[in-house]
Amino acid sequence: MITVTLDDEQLAVNALTRRLKRIDPSGTHEGFVRIEDLLAYLENNYADIAFVDIDLGYAVNGLDLTKHLSENYPGLNIFIYTGHSDTDYRVQALDLYVCGYLLKPVSEEELRTAITKVRTPIRELRVQCFGYFEVFYGTSPVRFERKDSKEILAYLIDKRGAEVSEEELRYILFKESDDGDEKRTYIRSIIYDIRKSLGKYGIPKEMILNSKGAYSIDTSMLRCDLYDHLDGRNVPTARLGQYMEQYPWAQEVKGRLFR
Repeated sequence: MITVTLDDEQLAVNALTRRLKRIDPSGTHEGFVRIEDLLAYLENNYADIAFVDIDLGYAVNGLDLTKHLSENYPGLNIFIYTGHSDTDYRVQALDLYVCGYLLKPVSEEELRTAITKVRTPIRELRVQCFGYFEVFYGTSPVRFERKDSKEILAYLIDKRGAEVSEEELRYILFKESDDGDEKRTYIRSIIYDIRKSLGKYGIPKEMILNSKGAYSIDTSMLRCDLYDHLDGRNVPTARLGQYMEQYPWAQEVKGRLFR
């Protein structure tokens, strides 16, 4: 989970981000005391949730900023948190389609409850392409029953939603174009295993699309550092210049990415 917090008091920012880190230690939780720093971050980085104080002490108040965020980042889940118990603030905030309204000080339990009420689902399936390829659900690596399933999933993710034929997938695994029934059956078993393994985490089987012997991935169902990088977002691990290092076929792609 990726969160951003804005408050004009650094102590308040620190307190909320500490609680978020205890709730989600593997996530990214950034805090800001200046609106321009928050907006600069969102220009180059994806975030799941924003916590915004109402009374910021700036020319632009939290409600105006919330309206700006909701209009410009429609996938961003916004929570207003404040020391004000004034119901007028609450009505105005909810009119801006925020996910909720939290009163300071916010406890960990209140944060956990608030996070369950997001409007845009948090994409817990996270794919790491830079460095060694890995798939995570939350903090845990996804385990596949077949050893080749992970590589085929990596290849589909690398293709970014383009269809890949069974013949191409067979060549990736066997380095030969033999079109025997046994190898065709094996590829279909691999696809079945990917769907089954991801299904244990609640990921719909439709994430792997099938069209007349060709397969592709629904890129909207996952968070991927490669996709973030290509969208212009800041991905620190991309600076390493490494890409799916365990797969020989990925080295050509790496050459194109980092040339």
